[in-house]
Amino acid sequence: MKTRIGSGSSSSLAELCVLLVADGVACDGGPRLKALVAAAMASGDVKTTFRGTVMFRQAGKAVTKRLCCIGLGREQSIHSEQLRRVAALSQAVAEDAGASRFALLIHAKTLGKLDAEQAGAAVAEGLILGAYRYAQPQKEPHKPRKGQDCEVVLLGGNARDFARGFAFGEVGARATVFARDLENQPSNICTPTSLASAAKKLAGGGVTVKVLDRAKLQKLGMHALLGVARGSVEAPKFIALSFGPARGKTVCVIGKGLTFDTGGLSIKPASKMDEMRYDMCGAGAVLGLFHALRSGLVKPRHRIVGLIAATENGVGPAAQKPGDVVRAMDGHTIEVLNTDAEGRLVLADAIAYGKKFYAPARIVDLATLTGAVVVALGHEVAGIMGNDQKLCDELISAGKAADEPLWQLPLWDVHKEQMKSKFADLANINAGQGNGATAGAAFLSVFAGDTPWVHLDIAGTSYGGVSKDYYKSGASGTAVRTLLRFVETL
Repeated sequence: MKTRIGSGSSSSLAELCVLLVADGVACDGGPRLKALVAAAMASGDVKTTFRGTVMFRQAGKAVTKRLCCIGLGREQSIHSEQLRRVAALSQAVAEDAGASRFALLIHAKTLGKLDAEQAGAAVAEGLILGAYRYAQPQKEPHKPRKGQDCEVVLLGGNARDFARGFAFGEVGARATVFARDLENQPSNICTPTSLASAAKKLAGGGVTVKVLDRAKLQKLGMHALLGVARGSVEAPKFIALSFGPARGKTVCVIGKGLTFDTGGLSIKPASKMDEMRYDMCGAGAVLGLFHALRSGLVKPRHRIVGLIAATENGVGPAAQKPGDVVRAMDGHTIEVLNTDAEGRLVLADAIAYGKKFYAPARIVDLATLTGAVVVALGHEVAGIMGNDQKLCDELISAGKAADEPLWQLPLWDVHKEQMKSKFADLANINAGQGNGATAGAAFLSVFAGDTPWVHLDIAGTSYGGVSKDYYKSGASGTAVRTLLRFVETL
């Protein structure tokens, strides 16, 4: 998808022009389209309700062959999510109409209380994310699609702030598309090795990447991760990315990278097990963040370190068994009561690695960790827990800015007590006490220790949500834009 900021004077206006309209706001579409918009409004067919769409075809030598009006709703209630969705809808309209190029005209008066920078970001995100389609493997080559070239024109308002927001939104959206592509791949294509290869391709632009193999993991004593990897023929990989100054504070962002999860010997039901390709969406979010950082647009004052523990959780003859005890990198012993609670095992070693080699000031981990968070919160909001309320609030604020909401769940001392084992320091489940999402966080909190730490359970939001114009199905690429908002404030 090609996007650019324009003045409305390019030839793209001759094919299709999309004008956003709001209830109770008069806008003329600029000097070139003033007469056409006036005629459209006079027809009484223009719909100003949210997503209301009407197409007008022009005869003769009109400035544009087609004029499409899309409603934003009531001007006073317009917010960034509406604008993002309507921008995505404009791309879908252009594609359905067979227009190769189109212009999207937005009058500042229709934006309500949104400032120009917020609006610019939302428009860029809507266009690029709405245009996304996973190019699945197939016999015939994929045909070129229409509606992939858009000129965006702001009529009135602060053009400089709009352009600044648009550039930020474009970087975040393209990073999200990068994450979606990885997350949608089947597990025989997206293996731990290929995930490591994708990470290596991000090197440059201030990003450094290193990958640890099984032998190095063994030497470091990362047996929680290695125990999960035992059941698969796919070799585990540990990926470390870094961006920013080596001096000063470090923020570790850690992603769960289970490229496929059978549940191990505590095997999952067959129904929808294919969806476990999405069990690496935490890793996808981390890689998406570094895709955005290498653009150079966002320059956090702190060093950002990304850590990904990548493996499969299989059922091979060497697979670990319920009741096995493994030792994590930091020395904690863990009784594996359920091999399907594997994500917290690989994250435990990742957190321990981050603390040992980077001494971070803050840790944020992201994981499709529990089905329990889906039961509690559904697919439209992710769970957040942690040991530092300020850090929780910062992530919640970043999620709000990105329209990727986070809901804080309790994490109390009693939840940590429930993770104790009779045969080791910890058990990887709380043995029937319920509150599964909190139990996962309680387990991880032991490894975070006193370091300010936050855990995001994105099992619901990573896929399976309702269609939102800029998201149709498959992987959502969730949390990439939230992380980018978060590191922007550092």
